[in-house]
Amino acid sequence: RQIADKASPSELKGTASTFKSTSGWDDGRYYCLSNAAPSGSIIKVLNAANQKFVYAKVLDVIPDLKQNEGVSIVLSKAGSEQLSVSTEKFDVEISY
Repeated sequence: RQIADKASPSELKGTASTFKSTSGWDDGRYYCLSNAAPSGSIIKVLNAANQKFVYAKVLDVIPDLKQNEGVSIVLSKAGSEQLSVSTEKFDVEISY
């Protein structure tokens, strides 16, 4: 008898911001920084305002900087554009 040992998915509601960079994250891919999901995992990021979503790869934890206070996830520019984000910070639902 086989029993699948699958971890139950986690969900989190929070605030996201966009990673701004002159290099590195402008390759059109969906990356993010997160303190909740482990590095290397793929998470679903849903824009609560318009129900658009992307799947983004977690690269690392969110740096402990003033601009990141209260932020649950930092999303790459390409990911934010796909979610039709027009503000610096926005509400998201995260699933992983």
